Parts: sequence; structure tokens; C-alpha cells
Amino acid sequence: MSHNIEINNGIASFAENGRRERAWHGLGQVFDRPMTVKEALEASHADYEVTLNNVAVITPAIAEAMATGSVPADLLLDALVDGKKATLRTDKNKALGIVGENYGIVQNLDAFTFIDTLCTGQVGDHVPVIECAGVLGHGERVFITAKFPEDVILDNKGDDKVEMYMMFTTSHDGTGAVKCVVSPIRTVCENTMRMALAHNAGMLSLRHSSNIMQRLELTSKENTEFAFKALNLMKVYKTSLEQRFDHLRNIKVSEQDLDRILAEIVLSEKSMEMYKKCGNMEHDDIPTQSKNTFNAMKMAVENGVGQDYGERGTGLWVMNGITSYYQNNATWRNDEVKFDSILHGYTSKKVLDACLAVENV
Repeated sequence: MSHNIEINNGIASFAENGRRERAWHGLGQVFDRPMTVKEALEASHADYEVTLNNVAVITPAIAEAMATGSVPADLLLDALVDGKKATLRTDKNKALGIVGENYGIVQNLDAFTFIDTLCTGQVGDHVPVIECAGVLGHGERVFITAKFPEDVILDNKGDDKVEMYMMFTTSHDGTGAVKCVVSPIRTVCENTMRMALAHNAGMLSLRHSSNIMQRLELTSKENTEFAFKALNLMKVYKTSLEQRFDHLRNIKVSEQDLDRILAEIVLSEKSMEMYKKCGNMEHDDIPTQSKNTFNAMKMAVENGVGQDYGERGTGLWVMNGITSYYQNNATWRNDEVKFDSILHGYTSKKVLDACLAVENV
């Protein structure tokens, strides 16, 4: 499963603020508002601790002794692996990974508290800021997404915004660093977590060293300044986004332009040549399925979800309508196929093609 959310006895270790929209996988507990640290920990089943434990090799002699039900202590002591430890999830006695003896554990509570304090500037779990939280695999990784205090305003009326989130993730198996990023991507699973890590405005990354908790202590002025310096690319990123969307809003698209853009998206190369010659989508040589997709996409652009906002006939209006079609109108085999296609598959390419076509108006 591409979400990799932990599921125990049919219960998913995930929680979210679903007031505006649900996560694509539809799992876990749903709140109608942001969550506090305590609520998010409990609802996502991330309220467990991890400890470091000695590692021993099961030698033939130990295996034989185990069969009798009694393993002499001297055999175990001789089998200890120097310089290595196992991380153990204590609520299930589940080994999560093998790490070095100086590995620094970041408990889930500390991770949640860190992002809460970073977003709100307040110490404590009484401020509801957390949008999503989840446990991945068997608990070897957790992620938390909090709503960033500011939105990107795309017009003077303030009714068209790009939301920014702060996502924090830590691993308990030695495979990754502690990372915190500012991103417009709402992390709800492993795939979107990777997307946020790859596409972000700024990143704070810390190794699991023995002093990692000292670096995450935001009561220290030095640490706070370090964290904000690492994440302070947001202003530049916001400016870039605003310029990009303003550019699209300033592109005027006629109905003829719209038809051409949609035709380039839905038609094969052969059908597109026919369309260029006749300028008529209803030509007999154009497949019926292509005509139906064209008409459905055009309807989504002209009357789809959210298309009554903003200025009609602009590049931004066209792009919003096309993405709305794929999100709300297109037929998919299942949600996982939809997710993969929109994120990095066929649909992602089509949206990029559409953007290039709008640029060429």
C-alpha cells in the first residue's frame, strides 16, 4: 500500500483535520478542527515510547538452549554485539531497527511538542495547530503536519490562498535524520511525506546523535534562531508562488484558446492533427471517448468546483478547472491509482502539458 500507514486490527494509526477535505486514503480518526498535541498523539496511536536495548547474536549454542527453555547468562553475554543497539517500541515489545550505541532517540511526544512550539511560539499542548499525524510501517517512522500561521494571498481580496504547512518526521530505525520542512504539501502518508521533503521552502535536518534533544530544545535562543534560519526560506518561496500565480492570472484565455488547450490534453497526436485542420471537436474522425473527455473537462473549467471564484477567462482559472476535473470528475479504478496518477503519473504529465499550453496562449 502506498500510504504505508500502520493498521492494527483494522484500525489505522492516523488522524487528521478533515474539515475541508479528507486524506486520499480515507483512513483514521477525523476531527473537524486542528488537533492539540495530546489529541493528535492519542488519535494517531503515536503515544508510545522507544528505548535502546542491547543486541545479541543467536548462536547455535543459544538456539539449542532456547529449545530447552533456559538460556545461561554467560552465553548471552558472550553473544552481545559491541557498538550496536536495537530500538524497541515498548508498548508492543517490537524491535524497529539496529543503530549505533550513540544513537539519539526522539520520542514521539518530543517531536509533537517541538513542532507545536515552533508553530505557535508557546510551550504546552493546549494550542490546536496539528492538521495530520500518522505512524508508518510498524512504528519505525512518524510524521506530524501543522498548519503554518500564514497563507499565501494570491489576490487583493484575500479569497484565494495557498496554504503552507510545517511537517516534522523522525525515524526510530536508524534509516533517516530528524527533518522539519515548510511546504505547501499536506502530508497524509508516506508518499506525500516524501513529496514534502523533496519540494519545500526550507528544511531543518538533524542527525540522531546523542545530543539531538539539546538541539530540539526551543527554550534555547540559539536553537530557536537556528531552526528559524533553516526554515526562513518561506518568504522567498511565497514571493515565487505569488509571482507564478499572478503571471497565470494575467494571461487572458479566449474560448478558442480554451478549446485548443483542452484538445492538446485529451487528443492523440493523430486526432490533434485532424482538429487543427477542421477546428471542430465533433469531427467524425475524432474518437467518441476523446470527445466525451473534452466536453467533461470543459464543463469542469467553466462550471466546476471553485470555478465561480476568481476572474474567468484567465490562465489561472483554466488551470484550476483542469485540476478540478482530475480531482472531482475523472473516473478512477481506485483511490490509490488516482493518487499515484495525480502525484507523479499520467495525470501529473497532463497538468504540466496544460500549463505549457496556457503559457503559449
